Amino acid sequence: MYLKNSDNVGRLEVICGSMFSGKSEELIRRLRRVTYTKQNTIVFKHAIDKRYGDKGIFSHSKDSIEAFPASNIQDMENILKNHPDVEVIGIDEVQFFGNDVVEFCKKYVDLGKRIIVAGLDLDFKAEPFHPMPELMCIADTVDKLKAICMVCGKEAHSSQRLINGEPAFRDDPIVMVGASENYEARCRRHHIIRDRDSRLGKIYFLYGTDINAGKEEVENYILSKNSNLTYKSIKIFEQNSSVIELRNLVNEYNKEYDILFIRIVRSPLMPIQGDYTIIDFMSEYRKNSEVILISRNRKGLINEVLISYETIKKADLNIHDIYYTKTRENEESEKEEVLQNINEILKINATKI
Repeated sequence: MYLKNSDNVGRLEVICGSMFSGKSEELIRRLRRVTYTKQNTIVFKHAIDKRYGDKGIFSHSKDSIEAFPASNIQDMENILKNHPDVEVIGIDEVQFFGNDVVEFCKKYVDLGKRIIVAGLDLDFKAEPFHPMPELMCIADTVDKLKAICMVCGKEAHSSQRLINGEPAFRDDPIVMVGASENYEARCRRHHIIRDRDSRLGKIYFLYGTDINAGKEEVENYILSKNSNLTYKSIKIFEQNSSVIELRNLVNEYNKEYDILFIRIVRSPLMPIQGDYTIIDFMSEYRKNSEVILISRNRKGLINEVLISYETIKKADLNIHDIYYTKTRENEESEKEEVLQNINEILKINATKI
């Protein structure tokens, strides 16, 4: 005969992370282990979540366990009235139950129950998704699971909401239940939130393979294709400046102009202040900037282009394009097949001007 332990001490376990991090899968795994010990278990899910079924918890890998749908804490209390012998309570998508779920968990932990909850710790804006922070603070254990960024394959930090394939706006509603067609796991680098009234322009860092690569020529070419846009061109690294001064200057122009060209006139590995380099500064603006790689179309350019490209990519910066500018007098142009080979190696668009 199985004897229940009347001296059980309650505990709260929190499983959190971004979407596609395996939260529901881990919750299902723990609840299944509980059933092997013949403990009386009840599982809840929020009624709003109907992605894969009404009466079960389903992981994105389609693993599942039976669960009661509930719209609020009172629904769960009503069900528990008929199960006074419950020992383990599981709750999926706990963030949808609001702040009342904190007191609910505290109540049943004090009654000696083991509570296992799973939910998003950050909302689509990458801000704390209440009441998860409160639950994490009072929990006996917290396990934060990580997904993989759908853009770069690195460790994901939060959930990216996409509306018609575009990043959501900051003032969109918090709750919008969806699966892969609405959300992606993203790292900090690739998580993007749009502001409807944002006046930020586009930043282009002009990166030449040598000092006279033709940055001004490229600016003029781009502007000829965007004649209706306002722009500002600066040689921001010509002289020593503090990092704070550079930030203030770029932020000011970024709000005032549609396009901000920033010419890199020194090696990007050169320090601006202390050990803080130009490429460190470029990385601060990686979400709102692209790097334009520029090279004179002259014989023997391949090594310089490849090395410059690798420097940019290792900093995880966006590369917009590569431009080959005209050769100077007494220079021989590179063969067309060499340029084509470079484009195929780098998988990048190229323009000759």
